[in-house]
Amino acid sequence: MKDTHPVDEEAPISKPPFFKSWAGMYWLVLGNLAFLIILFYTLTKIYE
Repeated sequence: MKDTHPVDEEAPISKPPFFKSWAGMYWLVLGNLAFLIILFYTLTKIYE
């Protein structure tokens, strides 16, 4: 017989710190990643 009792009893986090929603944090992470990719790409083109 399968146990349907959830393992995690902790309440979910309603919102991330410093942001109104999770979408803001995702955009910050993706924007930071895109900035670093462009930065490293230009630095390698300059110093090759």
